[in-house]
Amino acid sequence: MPRESDPRVIRTRQMLRDALVSLILERGYDAITISDITERAGLRRATFYLHYRDKEELLISILRAMFDELVCEIDEVGTPLVDCNQYAINLAIFQHAQANSRLYLSILGGYGSATITRYVREYLTKKFIEDLSQRGEEIDFGMPVEVVAAFAATMKLNMVLWWLEAGMPYTPEEMAAMCTRLTLEGIPGAHTAGVAVSGAS
Repeated sequence: MPRESDPRVIRTRQMLRDALVSLILERGYDAITISDITERAGLRRATFYLHYRDKEELLISILRAMFDELVCEIDEVGTPLVDCNQYAINLAIFQHAQANSRLYLSILGGYGSATITRYVREYLTKKFIEDLSQRGEEIDFGMPVEVVAAFAATMKLNMVLWWLEAGMPYTPEEMAAMCTRLTLEGIPGAHTAGVAVSGAS
């Protein structure tokens, strides 16, 4: 198995990741073969199999890197589902999506697949459940934690995808403010005029 810290290994894996992302943009994930990836990367098939079992493992490595980075950014401002500063958490999510918009769209939008979207939703749901579990008995939603986490993961993921596919018509700050109001007040409460959102200006 190649050494993770070897600069040549890092460079080769990045070439394979870049090749897969560009191909997804052109053809969609399901239509891509290993030969397509290695040809685009300028590498041999044998080189691919030194690093990954199949294209799904390559894709998962891309997803993990992207969302591990996002989770680190979220952790810096609080617990995604229960901390008061929901605006800062939502802002971190939309800023990350904006900075990685091409990658988000290529693997989660119309060029991706239902399998990819399900993996990401399950990843985020698991992360939210872990965060809630760490808070112990101080939280009582009156319903299973899995339901709360799945709702939050699906809502945040769908809002980010809608925003990106619409061409980012609002700034990350505006999206964070609107999503915070919807999260804290719900649709009936969000229509009330004059309710300020913490952190928004």
